[in-house]
Amino acid sequence: GHCDGIVCLCDCGGNIILCNPAIKELKLLPKSCLPNWGYSDVGIGYDPKSKDYKVQRISCDGEEIYGDRLVFFPPRVEIYNLSTDTWREIKSNCLETEATFLWPEDFEMYWKGICYWLGYEQPKEFESYFDKLEDEKKKTVVFFFDTGDEVFHSILLPD
Repeated sequence: GHCDGIVCLCDCGGNIILCNPAIKELKLLPKSCLPNWGYSDVGIGYDPKSKDYKVQRISCDGEEIYGDRLVFFPPRVEIYNLSTDTWREIKSNCLETEATFLWPEDFEMYWKGICYWLGYEQPKEFESYFDKLEDEKKKTVVFFFDTGDEVFHSILLPD
């Protein structure tokens, strides 16, 4: 993703680099504060309240089979603040309902203090491993992160 000319690049190994092509500057971010990252997605935005750039990383730590049921672990979120050069975990309650989780697909954009992702909502558990492959159990959503309040929100797309 990108914000105000700063490009956020990441690889499969968990390395994240901020790049400012205008001044030819690169910054390798410190390693994550959370262990055992599974699938993760990254976004970058500017917080107008603190006047700081923030990188958000949403992690989907995986799944486990209990008997015949497949259960997904809840997403975890950490925030990197450019001014302090540190990561910290925040609560991700808005990415979880009683029966479902929201999962990011790809970071889409930043605009006026809000970072947007396209993703989907899916059940927390399935009757079997193969049930998770059925697309009708997933609902496409736009979810967004307010960089000032550090809270996630979501909007379901029409059927």
